[in-house]
Amino acid sequence: MESPKRKPGCPLQLVTLNMDAKKCEVNEDALGRLEKRLKEMGAKMVAIVSVMGAFRTGKSFLLDLFLRFLKWEADHPEEAAAARSESQPARGGNEDFPLPAWITTAGANIEGASEDDEGFRFKGGMDACTEGIWVWSEPFLRQLNGQEVAVLLMDTQGAWDSNMTKEQSATVFGLTAVLSSKQIYNINMQIQEDKVENLAYFMRFAQAELNKAASEMEREGKPLSREEIDRPFQSLDFLVRDWRHFRDDWTVEQCMEQMQQHLSRHVNPQKMVENSTAEALHAMFKRLQCFCLPHPGLIIEKDTWTGKVADINRDFIRFMDLYVRDVFTTGLSTKNILGSELSTMSFPHVLRNFVDAFHDAAPAAMSFTQAMTNCTVLLAKEAAMKSFIKKMDEEASRNPRGMKPEEFTSISRTVTQQVEDDYKSMTIFGSDDTRKDTWTEICKNLDNLRQRYEEDNARRLEKALVAFANISLIGLALFLLDRISDWTCDWWSQTCTDLSKLMLLAYVLIFGYVGVQAYLALHDRGRVAAAMAGGELWKEMVRLMGLYGELLQEMELKEVPGWLKEQALNLYNQATGGAASSDSKNKKD
Repeated sequence: MESPKRKPGCPLQLVTLNMDAKKCEVNEDALGRLEKRLKEMGAKMVAIVSVMGAFRTGKSFLLDLFLRFLKWEADHPEEAAAARSESQPARGGNEDFPLPAWITTAGANIEGASEDDEGFRFKGGMDACTEGIWVWSEPFLRQLNGQEVAVLLMDTQGAWDSNMTKEQSATVFGLTAVLSSKQIYNINMQIQEDKVENLAYFMRFAQAELNKAASEMEREGKPLSREEIDRPFQSLDFLVRDWRHFRDDWTVEQCMEQMQQHLSRHVNPQKMVENSTAEALHAMFKRLQCFCLPHPGLIIEKDTWTGKVADINRDFIRFMDLYVRDVFTTGLSTKNILGSELSTMSFPHVLRNFVDAFHDAAPAAMSFTQAMTNCTVLLAKEAAMKSFIKKMDEEASRNPRGMKPEEFTSISRTVTQQVEDDYKSMTIFGSDDTRKDTWTEICKNLDNLRQRYEEDNARRLEKALVAFANISLIGLALFLLDRISDWTCDWWSQTCTDLSKLMLLAYVLIFGYVGVQAYLALHDRGRVAAAMAGGELWKEMVRLMGLYGELLQEMELKEVPGWLKEQALNLYNQATGGAASSDSKNKKD
């Protein structure tokens, strides 16, 4: 399927965080606009990359560089594919790192440096530009693990600044953690113990609630796997900005090794004895890594900087090029909640549930547990419906002319049982009553779907012989021509006699073939169904006679043989599965 044309896009404020009123709310207008665009894009799954951190650490600047990369890859797919296989020039020489195409092609200035809405707005100086949680209005379609996924970019209010309490900061982090496929924690200069502790505040809260729910479900005989509980969140990157410790003569590999050493020094539970913070982070995220970016240049910090690309330090661009490719290729996956993938359809509902859980701008145990329950129930319902539709569509494709009523009933029961077996293996965050109530609601939805498939099957049965309308029409035409030849030329022309014999053989075979199909319909589906199928066949023949009559009136006489040849070829293709058309096309080529 061809992707819809990409629109320019702009920042949308999805979530507002009112410090004075201590309220966390969804911006329904912005969410509705994003939901509409997700439907237009056509992707079924979603991946979310979020950036968070303190004020004035360059989050929005980073996201604008992400935007530039994603736009370039979307607009230049062939060049992007070639660039992925190219290696960077070696670091440590005297030459500047050449600007990559994704930096230069989009223009001389970075978006967002001015007051317009061209990007995630940022400026040097002390004014904070981001309030609440923002997302880029235009999703980016990318291939992840063989499926097309809508990638969203999220920008969050600077956490842990002087205006926010610890609970409010945990709200920002908690929302981005539960919503993100990849969460980037933007830190200035180095990983610091207080910054790591801020992350762990919410982690311990979430882990305690998950363990509590797991214990309750285990007592009810519905245990969650330790993998689902121990690592419920996906990926966390510590992105250290303005890193000053790369030596000029080091290779990229040596710099990467230093990054890993820095991560181990601060968040490796094996090296940090009795460090519950490090243990909490490793216990909650499936992937934890550190990446360091050197300073982009002093001019970037000035309030008067206009976003000129040439002003950015080349070593910064080198490492930014490495990082952005990791974020959107090897380091990214679809968003999932306790093992269930998040679809573009369910994303708005999941967002509302978790924002409600943090409604008072502080994490609350009861609200968080309820949000997890609502989201896993929602995803389980969606997965069950998709599974039922997929299996029934497969059965319908194997029986294009319909199934006998008793056969349809048997197949639909088998499919429902398969869906129920799949449902039993899904993670539902809640009590046994929650699972039972959820399955009851799913059964109601499946009954509605089953009714639609049953009606569709009845229509297929009625039209079981419609596919033979063209060939039946040819048989009728040959019969009439044979009768005409009997009266006009068979008695004096041997050629007419020979043609009459050929026509007789042709329409006898045609009527015999259609008659066998009609008998099979009578035998398999009963007298009423066969009579209805015969009636539909006759109506289709009448319709085609009128259509062909109009076409012949509009055509010139010399065009008729070619049209007849084309119709004959189409009929042959229907009988042989399209082999003739492909052979003919190959001969032309």
